[in-house]
Amino acid sequence: MMVQNERRESVFVVLYGVLFIISLGVVAFGLVMLKIAYDLHHPMEFLAVFFSASLVILIGASLAIGFALRAVQRIRKKVKNTP
Repeated sequence: MMVQNERRESVFVVLYGVLFIISLGVVAFGLVMLKIAYDLHHPMEFLAVFFSASLVILIGASLAIGFALRAVQRIRKKVKNTP
């Protein structure tokens, strides 16, 4: 039972790591959108792309922070329970 629980915790930490990397990809996509926004010439298109890129960056960063905190929390719990 204990080995299965440790394996389960390890799977969760790896899963959170993968999700963290994916969320960093979302942040990178938002930064590319921001770069594209500054290359636009029409002001309304600039505003639309700029604010949408900012939203994408905000969502990706909040997901990355959340996944990182959960992974750290599980690792601390695992280390604390280790005899």
